Amino acid sequence: MVNNSIVIDTNVFISSIIGQYGYAHKIIEELVLTGEVKLCLSEAVLQEYKSVSGRERFKKIPKFVEKSIRLIDALSNISKFYFPQEKITIISDDPDNRILELAVEAEAGTIITGNTNDFNFKHFRQIEIKTPREYYEEYQLKNR
Repeated sequence: MVNNSIVIDTNVFISSIIGQYGYAHKIIEELVLTGEVKLCLSEAVLQEYKSVSGRERFKKIPKFVEKSIRLIDALSNISKFYFPQEKITIISDDPDNRILELAVEAEAGTIITGNTNDFNFKHFRQIEIKTPREYYEEYQLKNR
């Protein structure tokens, strides 16, 4: 059985708002918001989405703030929330450890991230780690 539960790193969330033709946007619009895949969230990851999307540099992008608020609301309503119990500290950028903790607790199939510097491994335990392009293209091939 295919595990279609995913965890989306903050950089992919932000990219989905900025680039309407990019893979991050396609994953959110075509797969997550339609229910094709199950997005897993925790309060810590949701707060990271809110915090990063509220940064000053994004406020200069037309309609970014409005889009981020709408998307956070939509994702909050359709995602399954988890409450990670295990503390993980293997990545130096601590918020990325929250992504791992969520994925472990949710028994997610995939973490989707554009951060190949910190996520410089292809698997964490049984969880695949993919870029938005890798995930989207592989999903399309498997589900035609």
